[in-house]
Amino acid sequence: MSDLKPRERKLLQAIAAQLQRQLRVVRTVRATDQAVLEWCVEQDLIASHAAQQPQFAYSQELFKGISTRLQQQQLAPLGTDLSGSSLAQAKQGQAEHKSVRSKPRAQRVLMARQQEILDVDQRSLDLDNYAALVVVENLDCFYQLQQFQLPSTPAPMLVVYRGDVAYSQGRAALLQRWRSSTKPLCYFGDLDAKGFHIAQQEGFSHIAVPELAWFCEHATAHAYPAKQQVFAEQLAGAGDLAGYHQLLQREQRAMLQQWLQDIPLHWARCR
Repeated sequence: MSDLKPRERKLLQAIAAQLQRQLRVVRTVRATDQAVLEWCVEQDLIASHAAQQPQFAYSQELFKGISTRLQQQQLAPLGTDLSGSSLAQAKQGQAEHKSVRSKPRAQRVLMARQQEILDVDQRSLDLDNYAALVVVENLDCFYQLQQFQLPSTPAPMLVVYRGDVAYSQGRAALLQRWRSSTKPLCYFGDLDAKGFHIAQQEGFSHIAVPELAWFCEHATAHAYPAKQQVFAEQLAGAGDLAGYHQLLQREQRAMLQQWLQDIPLHWARCR
């Protein structure tokens, strides 16, 4: 038993839409058409010589035959959206389409709630229940958030991990939903050129920082890789963050998030 590949299904879905308005659709046979026609030959829906012609006329009758074969073989119907999860695909038919299905973690985020770390689907979160969203850059700091004197926000606040390969898609989708509101969007991460650049460029309203005097005293060149100079040059250097940006740009010294343990922090406006 062989199933139609996603690109072949996409072609057939487009042709099916045309067949709603006409009895036949004549196409020049290209690679995807050829694959479809060979599948139809395999299913005894057309003669083998018909698949060797430079053009082919798709008919409503052929599409009825295709639909019947898919049903007989317990495969997903032609109009099925296969971009869901593997579980959703399993309900649609016995074949698996890994190339088009949604990745298991595409909508997942890591959420900190009191002393718990929860792996949740971001779509299940009712954002109306939260007054502020805090995004934490580094995973080790996220797991040990109690070691930091994170400033308070309007309660309750939603705290999530910024994400790596596994969770960045879910976090990005969550932030897209959140940005439709005017509620605080706060960043807690490395206080280096890249960290400040992320806060500035990704639309965060606030970033967690220590007092400027403490930052100037403890920032170090060891936390300032030369490759980050390009980010430092793009920093706005105005408002609440002017002094922090100026130190980065002038002295090329910075502070990693891990070094902020037990240090009083406050929210500085990013814009």
